[in-house]
Amino acid sequence: METTAQIRAAKKFGPGYFIREQMELREWTQEDLAEVMGITLKHLNKILQENQPLTLETARILSEVFNSSAQYWLNIDTGYRLWLEHEKSDKEKEADLKSVIYERMPVRDMIKKGWLNQCNKTDDLKSQILDFWNWDKLDFKQVDDNLLPCLTKKSSAYNQFNASYAITWYQMARKVSETLPRSAYIKENLEKLYNEIHLYTIKNNGIELFLNELYQCGVVFFVLPHLQKTYLDGAAFISGENPAIIYTGRYKRIDNFWFTVAHEIAHVLMHLGEQTPFILDNLKNGERNELEDEANDLAAAKLMHREISEFLYPYLNYLTTSRVEECAKKYNVHPSIIIGKLAFDEKLSYRNIYLYNEDVLKIIPEKYQKA
Repeated sequence: METTAQIRAAKKFGPGYFIREQMELREWTQEDLAEVMGITLKHLNKILQENQPLTLETARILSEVFNSSAQYWLNIDTGYRLWLEHEKSDKEKEADLKSVIYERMPVRDMIKKGWLNQCNKTDDLKSQILDFWNWDKLDFKQVDDNLLPCLTKKSSAYNQFNASYAITWYQMARKVSETLPRSAYIKENLEKLYNEIHLYTIKNNGIELFLNELYQCGVVFFVLPHLQKTYLDGAAFISGENPAIIYTGRYKRIDNFWFTVAHEIAHVLMHLGEQTPFILDNLKNGERNELEDEANDLAAAKLMHREISEFLYPYLNYLTTSRVEECAKKYNVHPSIIIGKLAFDEKLSYRNIYLYNEDVLKIIPEKYQKA
């Protein structure tokens, strides 16, 4: 329980407030008082607005004018200035709190995406952050101890700054996944669907059909845009009793969609578990490790990368679209996947990456796309 000495006034009045009281009793204007005190009107106005501390001389003049002591006026002014310093300390504390939050979370980007509401008060921001993380108190040590190790042990490409942003994205992905319906996860059905993934790349409405089948296998899927400085393409994690696969649409290409999904399915089937509860992927520039190599190799196998290479490498010096389409037809794979594979292998200029490609976010059904 606070003592009387510990309770701090919500508002403390300075000498200007009490000078005005005396002026009102005497029905004096500011011009009257300035003349009586022998100071300029500008000087008096600064005192009344609390913009200038009282000097000993001014306190003595006030004591003569209002029949009081100089100490009385000095005590009022000193108490007010100390209160102001405490106010500055509160502002400093707010700035410190906001700096911690902004360092660990891309707040402006989250507000832009609608993940947080715009707020002018620090307490409102803090309340939203606590709700976002499901915390009782603001303590990023929970992230450092429980989540960052799971990310950074997979890759040293993350420093604490962008790793914390990536974990923030992961937390949002978890929150979204918890709201979505799902069917029972059947691993055998997912394995069967995975073996047929290349066939869906060439079907009419193949992406929608595949995602519907993915749902029937018990896999939660949705699109969630990546946050600034995270450079994420996708993720895989366990959501309750179900695996979840998230696509960010960072590159928005058909070939990128299929390879990312194939890569994350590989993680679901081979890697997710108690030791690896989640994996966040930057497929283009992320650091290579055993898990990522295994997922890349399996995804490449399901999307016929070896067959594509064997068929087209003899023609690389004079590769034509008709030859690409011939390869696509032979192996039942979308031609954009062929172009993407050759560009990634630096066998083809990235200027050609948009051949047979379009904005995949316009193809993925809206029900799978989250803000």
